[in-house]
Amino acid sequence: MQQAAGLLATAFVPVLCANRAHAHTPYAQWDVFRKSHLQLLTSHADLAGDDVGDLWVEVLRAKLPLSRAMVSRAHDMPRIAALLKTNQSKLAVLSYMHARLMFTGSPPFEDFAPLPLEVVVDDGKYLLVSRPDLPVHHGFLIATTLMSEAQKLNLIDPGKGRFGMPLHAGARAFFSGEKLEMPTSS
Repeated sequence: MQQAAGLLATAFVPVLCANRAHAHTPYAQWDVFRKSHLQLLTSHADLAGDDVGDLWVEVLRAKLPLSRAMVSRAHDMPRIAALLKTNQSKLAVLSYMHARLMFTGSPPFEDFAPLPLEVVVDDGKYLLVSRPDLPVHHGFLIATTLMSEAQKLNLIDPGKGRFGMPLHAGARAFFSGEKLEMPTSS
């Protein structure tokens, strides 16, 4: 009988601990936060890219205040790749070199391949890239807003993309002169 009680306790304790641990997880709050703030990932490892991200966010916050645009700084580039790959973030500011390496899965990003990325805007040195599942209207609004300050931000037309990386559908709509219907809130 004691042995049966011990087995029951052994089976029951992990369930209690799992429920208790789940109750204190920060992941639910992270999900709410990332859905209510437009985050552009940058990295402490690329200070020039971080500066570019700050400039782009300044424009987004001024012209799209409800976006709550902000820079989220990762420790290094592999962390950015991990956040993009696991859909914890949708947008990142990447140098041409890092964008090409991430997109192609070349070292040091081979653990994240394939990493489908799409171009939203381009300043000739840095790209704002997105995951393909960034909503079309978000990509359109971001491209429209940043390109409205193209001269100030040194933005150029990315053409059909870079390094085999296509344009995001929303950016493509902007650059081809299409008009998009924005979704209405219900």
